[in-house]
Amino acid sequence: MKTIRDAIHGTIGIDDLSLELLDTPEMQRLRGIRQLGFGYLVYPTATHTRFEHSLGTYHLASKLGRYAGLSEKDQQKVKMAALLHDIGHGPFSHTTETAVSDHVNVVHEAQTVKLIKNSMITDILKKNNFNPNEIAGIAIGKKLPLGEIVASDIDVDRMDYLVRDAYYTGAAYGVIDLDRLMLTATLHRGKLRMKENGLSAVEALVFARYLMYPAVYQHHTVRICDSMLSAAIVECLEEGLFSVEELYNMDDIELISRLRLMTTFSGEIMQRLEHRKLYKRAIVIGREDLGSGYKKLLNLETEKLEGLQAELTEVCDLKQGEVLLDIPAPLYASEATAEILYKGKPTPIEAISPLLKALRTAQWSYWNVAVYCDKKNVENVKQKAQDVLLGFVQ
Repeated sequence: MKTIRDAIHGTIGIDDLSLELLDTPEMQRLRGIRQLGFGYLVYPTATHTRFEHSLGTYHLASKLGRYAGLSEKDQQKVKMAALLHDIGHGPFSHTTETAVSDHVNVVHEAQTVKLIKNSMITDILKKNNFNPNEIAGIAIGKKLPLGEIVASDIDVDRMDYLVRDAYYTGAAYGVIDLDRLMLTATLHRGKLRMKENGLSAVEALVFARYLMYPAVYQHHTVRICDSMLSAAIVECLEEGLFSVEELYNMDDIELISRLRLMTTFSGEIMQRLEHRKLYKRAIVIGREDLGSGYKKLLNLETEKLEGLQAELTEVCDLKQGEVLLDIPAPLYASEATAEILYKGKPTPIEAISPLLKALRTAQWSYWNVAVYCDKKNVENVKQKAQDVLLGFVQ
């Protein structure tokens, strides 16, 4: 057993098997991947990494496993899955995923499964009589009920990143009663459920996430940076300057170093990001202005999205990459599945919490579609892009 000091949770105890996993190249790479990507350009202290977050998630999974009454074997499975749940992230976290999705259907969860099933981690798990397929399933929330602890509407991943991100950004939205969440978790008929007396703690968790989205995760400057880097990565992939597999083996610094050497558009973008010479918002269109057409934009397939961005670029008489269209996914893109034991029966949380039900509607108050470009082109793009987008959704 080894102890590690953490800014959020204090002392974290790491058992010998988890320590062996921690020392693999796949886990150590996470030291070089910032948890919030370009969030540090808005919040200078937000330089914490996926490695720290993985340790925190491991710690909470360990506590929740004990409080929920899991067997020692299942507790170990959950802890390892929580520790490994983010190893599939590429550099700058979700930004990589957005860029790569234009070429192949790769998400970080699939990369996580791939690494758990085919790497040094695989050998460690098998040597200690654990099934890599099962651990991978738990890590991405597919192997129930244990997977619900690591990846679900109310999970230890979310508990840690909300508190951690709030702490490192200084945003006062991550005040969550973690102990209450732990103590009110239970296994009911083989599924993880929260007891009724934990409803207020659950509401605080969900509400904190709702507040963090516009303030941190979808802050307009972060969205601009993500769009710029994504465009640079797309160019590199299209030109064969590196492959998707190579990209997912990089950390932030390696990607930055590769892009610095580029003499093409991607190199220019990297220079702008490092010097904080960012694109500006030419237009921002909310759901009300789009009418029912917002669904058409949200459901755009990759090929049609690329075509729409190409049309914007052509209409504005600019080059590829000089006009960027940003259509973020809504916070609540699907129905919530979390349930609470209400009067002894599993009940959807939104059915008994007017607050959480209201958030599904309230999210549209800050959701918007945006178009970005260089400052000198803003007026030109503003005049033409709005006509193209509003015409498209008619």
